[in-house]
Amino acid sequence: MQRSTLSQRSAFTLVELLVVIAIIGILVGLLLPAVQAAREAARRMQCSNNVKQLGLAFHNYHDTFKIFPINGAYRSIPGGGGGGPAIANTGKSWLQMILPQIEQAPLFNQIDFRVGLQGTTPNILQNQIVANTVISGFLCPSDGESENGRLGNRSDVNVDPPGTWAVTNYKACAGSNWAWGVYSPVSSPGGRHGGSTDGLNSGNGILCSNQNQTNPVTRMRDLTDGTSNTYAIGEAQPGWSQWNWWYNPNAVTATCAIPLNAVLKRPKNIGDWPNNYSFASKHVGGGQFGLGDGSVRFVSESIDIGVYRAYATISGGEVVSSSD
Repeated sequence: MQRSTLSQRSAFTLVELLVVIAIIGILVGLLLPAVQAAREAARRMQCSNNVKQLGLAFHNYHDTFKIFPINGAYRSIPGGGGGGPAIANTGKSWLQMILPQIEQAPLFNQIDFRVGLQGTTPNILQNQIVANTVISGFLCPSDGESENGRLGNRSDVNVDPPGTWAVTNYKACAGSNWAWGVYSPVSSPGGRHGGSTDGLNSGNGILCSNQNQTNPVTRMRDLTDGTSNTYAIGEAQPGWSQWNWWYNPNAVTATCAIPLNAVLKRPKNIGDWPNNYSFASKHVGGGQFGLGDGSVRFVSESIDIGVYRAYATISGGEVVSSSD
């Protein structure tokens, strides 16, 4: 009887194993950028939705009070916490004022608009709790910086406890007129505050930083350049500009006198606010902007600076198109 031979089982050679490893490495190398791109696309979409919701809140506030929210007002205003004259150190940010419009009415109702944040009385301490509150809708998901987390020194506030106020990635457009920094002076072409370069206190945009007794409120009818041709809200980067907390009226506006994303090309220096008081985004190539009509547009960082500034004014009389 003939004995059957046992078949030998073949094994991988070293060369074959190396080839397989190389192929897997190539596939992983091809896959990772695609995964990262998909994740960034999802973050960019979420950021766009954040801007959209803030724009809708802008409009809903206007529908209720017939004005856009005032920023930095040391006075009694619609929606300002129950009426009565405001007193010193109680400046309000527009992000405070729209809290009820973004389903944050309980947080809004905790604010005592008669007092500020400095001190240790119960109502001041309660305001500090509100200012410490991180609101996800105020944060761009692509902003992964973690200098002491979402709170901390990115808010750049010299208070006790220091650097604990919650930051924001979204700011209202103060306009295009600017008197400070390497990009100055940029004067208003006309309309509101025509000829002025004081965009901090007398901006030609939808809101300015210190919209006090001398500045008019802004209504929809004031956007004579067209609601679809006017920036209302844009992205900004905490950590470059001085003050970044959503509770502070000085921290929630920015100018288009400085080119989009220009600040990201400069050394991080929070003390250099004249050159950093601008819009910037972690999205590659540009940033999200909400317009006066409630729409959201991704604006390229290579946009012509004249066009960029034209979109920042509410009544400058410039002519722009949606293709610019």
